[in-house]
Amino acid sequence: MNFPRATRTSIVGLLAVSFSLLANPSEGLAQTAAENKHARQGFWFTLGGGGGSLGCDDCGGTRESGATGQLALGGTISPRLQLGASSNVWAKNVEGVTVTMSSLTAIAKFYPSAASGFFLTGGLGLGQLEFSEGSESLKDDGTSAILGIGYDIRVAKNFSITPFLNGVGASFDGSSANFNQFGISLTWH
Repeated sequence: MNFPRATRTSIVGLLAVSFSLLANPSEGLAQTAAENKHARQGFWFTLGGGGGSLGCDDCGGTRESGATGQLALGGTISPRLQLGASSNVWAKNVEGVTVTMSSLTAIAKFYPSAASGFFLTGGLGLGQLEFSEGSESLKDDGTSAILGIGYDIRVAKNFSITPFLNGVGASFDGSSANFNQFGISLTWH
């Protein structure tokens, strides 16, 4: 995939910080993480970004790379289950036309083990595909679904760095589109 330079730089920087904290956490961070490792309770919030590719029925079998973002929040039902809402977006300017696909879904995050940061995400909701150029825009609304995986790397009492991989698909009037996204989120527990 050919990502814009700013996107590549952001992804590489976020991955470097995440892996350095995982490989060599400071003594204070390691102690805090050990004391509260994977504790999940109450409200949670996550904000992240990365890259991904978009494909659609009318795209001629090609996929277009672009920037992605994720914003999600919710509550903890149990140490293994969190419910909430997630907004996911893919965007790119293609030959003067800004193409955006977004999804707003009700999600469930399931942790197979309460003692691990690994989780599975799934949800259903609304999707939108938009093409805009200047003040003109063409939008199509439909239904959407999200499936994903991630891992909360606890670096402080109420804070994790969370690498994630999501697949987002939407069905519109007579067509469909989908995008994948991979990136890093900052998660407050």
